[in-house]
Amino acid sequence: MVISVMGQMPGELHKASVFRLRRVMKSLGMLPVGERMFGKVFCNVGLVIAVGASSYWRFSFDYDFDYDFLNDHFSSTIDLTNFTALAASHLIIVMELLWGYCCKDLDRQLQTIYFEISVHLGTPDKVNMDRVRSYCNTIYGSLIIRWLCFIVMTVITNRALTYYALYSELVLLARFSEFTLYCAVILFLYQELVLGASNVLEELHRTRFELWSIRRLSLEKLAKLQRIHGLLWQSIRCLERYFRLSLITLLMKFFLDTSALPYWLYLSKVQHTEVSIQYYVAIDECIKILEIVVPCWICARCDAMQRKLSSMFYTITTDRRNGQLNMALRRLCLQLSQERFQFSAGGLVEITTEMLGKLHCDLHSI
Repeated sequence: MVISVMGQMPGELHKASVFRLRRVMKSLGMLPVGERMFGKVFCNVGLVIAVGASSYWRFSFDYDFDYDFLNDHFSSTIDLTNFTALAASHLIIVMELLWGYCCKDLDRQLQTIYFEISVHLGTPDKVNMDRVRSYCNTIYGSLIIRWLCFIVMTVITNRALTYYALYSELVLLARFSEFTLYCAVILFLYQELVLGASNVLEELHRTRFELWSIRRLSLEKLAKLQRIHGLLWQSIRCLERYFRLSLITLLMKFFLDTSALPYWLYLSKVQHTEVSIQYYVAIDECIKILEIVVPCWICARCDAMQRKLSSMFYTITTDRRNGQLNMALRRLCLQLSQERFQFSAGGLVEITTEMLGKLHCDLHSI
């Protein structure tokens, strides 16, 4: 019944979060304008042309280098590896967007969760929507600033090696920002769920001496809370399927960049290249670090909210007069303790702040 109602409701969360980014992605050729097969094929052809032309020009080596390409084999290996990773990431991202898991199922499920929390757990609507809008607007502002930095520094440096990478870099930042927006929405839903759980706990405490006919309403809310919690767990799994290939690809690409860019900065200073090149490398490093840190911090906050939600119910599973209510509390605590709410990239690595140090250590050891 809720799903059918949600199918007719406007997607407030979708409009507040990824709606504007999807329009930008369509203008970049990452998504088709319509839903027909022709649009996907057209984007696919444009992708092959863009990446193919860039690769053909890049491997023709008909441009100036900022290092000794013939004799400095280490620098040339890093340079060509970075370009290959950039082109491959671009291909994987757009191909997954065109032919991968449909985002509409994820958007519908998140909207359903928000609807059920608002209706069944008594959380305010308008004020909370303003909060999720502020989260998403902050992410949009950060994306716009990073895009402008890339474009301005590319124009200032005026080098072929920066022009060829601009379009692909914008595509990568847009796709990773989409993941960040979804993480912010899920964090918002976690906060709403914790607020709704606090309302249920307050009701349990307020009606602890009331008749069972009154306390039965609290029992029903516990069942709804457990169901919503399960839906939120499923939505995270849907998010992982939506970013199955592109997320791990983006993480590896960004970590490679953050490991290689300090070398290019050092090399540019040793060879006394133009200051604009050094600024470009430094800004690129800051952009990539910020791009990784923000979603990792949001995912860590989601995990902290999960632990907070679990701790709220552990201390009230005893000293209750009604066996059905105790059983409902135990079932809820069992679900909260067993289901882990950590994001993973393709099932290979968990997206947390601890991942930052571990993955960097693994890359440097390699």
